[in-house]
Amino acid sequence: MEVEMRANAKINLALDVLDDREDGFHEVDMILQEIDLGDNLTIEEGRGGFVLTCDDPDLALDRNNLIFKAWEAMKDRVEENAVVIELEKRIPIQAGLGGGSSDAAATLKGLNKLWDLDLSDEELEEIGAGLGSDVPFFIRGGTQRGQGRGEILTPLRNWYGHRVLLVNPGEGLSTAFVYGQVGNYGKIRVAELAHAIDSNTAQLTDLMQNQLETVTLSLQPKLRQIKKELKDLGAQAAMVSGSGPTVFGIFDDPGSLEKARRIMESAYPFVFSATTL
Repeated sequence: MEVEMRANAKINLALDVLDDREDGFHEVDMILQEIDLGDNLTIEEGRGGFVLTCDDPDLALDRNNLIFKAWEAMKDRVEENAVVIELEKRIPIQAGLGGGSSDAAATLKGLNKLWDLDLSDEELEEIGAGLGSDVPFFIRGGTQRGQGRGEILTPLRNWYGHRVLLVNPGEGLSTAFVYGQVGNYGKIRVAELAHAIDSNTAQLTDLMQNQLETVTLSLQPKLRQIKKELKDLGAQAAMVSGSGPTVFGIFDDPGSLEKARRIMESAYPFVFSATTL
């Protein structure tokens, strides 16, 4: 038996860093939005433990991979726990799009189905929180406000159907390093944006901000240029997603987005036209 799972990416419509935590993480307040860029996982019963393959040679397939950690967190629930997982990687690595966390969430959901465990989403979220701060979000998807270290979720009115253009300059950034460089906490109006989304307010872009940009723009100055290019090409807003370095622009006009996509593809290694889910 095998199951096929989709692991979609996310963008951060807002992200504020509030404080250091004793557990080594940071207290955050953010709004996460699922998009239709995604990895594909095929999970099937195997022989003798855990096997992971991937079509991206740059992805480490060792015990630190979150897919392995997800399997390890589930394997003691069944006697026959050997699996083979094939990962088709489409989300860039270390891009601020949550690819590793999404793959972990898809693995948890896939094993739940493969092994007929009948665990609820709430139970899977609890397991996922032990793997990474964004994993519970990817169990739910949609539009969520994330607090605590990101695992405390509040559903918002679904902000679906909006066009975004993703641009990645091809140089990854360490999430832990970026968070560790943030100096000023509590600067972003996340609660106002959450209220605006729930109220179905038409104009939200003025409230979309990411506190981590203070670090990512200094580490990779070319991101400023990408943001400016997207705005010049018609984006209503352009900002870094998560810890970066992916920049996304929000477009109302599909013609402007298509023109921007063609221009950006000539200059940057990863450009993807996505829709919010």
